[in-house]
Amino acid sequence: IAEDYRLFHWELAFPHVFAQGGFDVVLGNPPWERIKLQEQEFFAPREPSIANARNAAERKKLVATLPVTDPVLWNEWTAATRVAQGQSNFVRQSGRYPLCGKGDVNTYSLFAEHNWRVLAPHGSAGFIAPGGIVTDDTTKEYFQALLDRSALASVHHFENENHVFKGLHHAYRFVLLTIRESRHADLVFYARNAVDLDDPRRHFALTPADFETLNPNTRTCPTFRSQRDANINLAMYRRAGVLWRENDSDGNPWGLRFLRMFDMANDSGLFRTQADLASAGWSPDADRFEKEGEVMLPLYEAKMIHQFDHRFGTYEGQSKAQANKGKLPELDRVAHTDPRRVTIPRYWVPEDEVAARLDHAWDRNWLLGWRDITGTEKIRTVIACIIPRAAVNHKLPLMLPSLDSQLVASLYANLCSIPFDYSARQKVGGVSLTYFTMRQLPVQRLGAYARPAPWAPSMRIRDWLLPRVLELTYTAWNLKAFAEDCGNDGPPFTWDPERRFQ
Repeated sequence: IAEDYRLFHWELAFPHVFAQGGFDVVLGNPPWERIKLQEQEFFAPREPSIANARNAAERKKLVATLPVTDPVLWNEWTAATRVAQGQSNFVRQSGRYPLCGKGDVNTYSLFAEHNWRVLAPHGSAGFIAPGGIVTDDTTKEYFQALLDRSALASVHHFENENHVFKGLHHAYRFVLLTIRESRHADLVFYARNAVDLDDPRRHFALTPADFETLNPNTRTCPTFRSQRDANINLAMYRRAGVLWRENDSDGNPWGLRFLRMFDMANDSGLFRTQADLASAGWSPDADRFEKEGEVMLPLYEAKMIHQFDHRFGTYEGQSKAQANKGKLPELDRVAHTDPRRVTIPRYWVPEDEVAARLDHAWDRNWLLGWRDITGTEKIRTVIACIIPRAAVNHKLPLMLPSLDSQLVASLYANLCSIPFDYSARQKVGGVSLTYFTMRQLPVQRLGAYARPAPWAPSMRIRDWLLPRVLELTYTAWNLKAFAEDCGNDGPPFTWDPERRFQ
């Protein structure tokens, strides 16, 4: 078994090292691979028809036929599955990785924990890892432990825009992490070459109390570009606090729930294309299909929305070149001025399934969500949007506040503001705006919106914001429910770019 599974025991391999307390120095560039067998990756070189199946549900059906159609490949698949399950079980259950053996485990985080574990008391470790090792929720316990034990010497963070690593996407981020006894960690973010580390303006330091202020839930590392950015953000957080402070009875003033409604892989068996519905006799009606009292609702994807625009992208007229790049045609000005015009999704989902996912969590006929896929190089890092009640994919996570809709309009304005976006750019270390990152972004306290507006003392800030949020948001009939919840029973506002700019 040890030979088959390439098991390795460090203490048995290096008894003389561990007899003296561990290694003096550990250097490395560990592998960056998920501890999970990927069907598409496995079958791509072996059976492309399975790898290229239309969706996960269809792929699983093809795999299930292998005992009959290709027993040899089936045996390879079951053996690989056994190895993957064994690795996963060992990582999570053996007790060897108490800090990183959780969630969607990646080998780089396991090596990061191992590198620290095998050090002598005064040893040093330096290694390369994805930026998530210091910013992600799945590795927060590891980073917290480094801080608590004064073991973090430096984090030098790079983005791959200059292709330091040729095989990585240019937007990928990685860090050079150094572990040793240290009272203060030297932090640099968004360097592109080693020579960038010579610029003293790029270096900054944070105290343990600063990590608590900026990331009270996780104490992970914010990605500031300079000490000045650190000072500005600390001032913002001391003034406003965070959206949702965990383990605090008053830490969720908006009464939020987060929801991941439909997974594009696991829930693919529920999805139907427009062609599927048309051939089955379903009748289109505005932004839904109906048949014998049943209803199919559109599946919103993140790329279909933008700030104050729930009709940003549409699958209608998508070219093959656009599909290959994951892009959608954008509705132009003329299309936006038609309040009955809707975006056309790729898939449709039964209304009953949407109701089941929202049951007991949300009873309004609109939703508030944000794009999960993002980046600090984008025009906006945070793109939030109010959309009609519909199906929503996992790359458009939902935020469900329990407060009245007029206050939610103030929250929506906060999510779309430039200061909020500025802060988010210091927090997003990768390409995903996750729940834990969103919870720790600065949002004005509820009481702030009840104060008189300094620029219009006769009005509360929330009352000044509401008509502006409505005019930007309510541009089509399918958001009438949101307008009515905010006290507006009139027709949609005209889409006028110059007016919207004002």
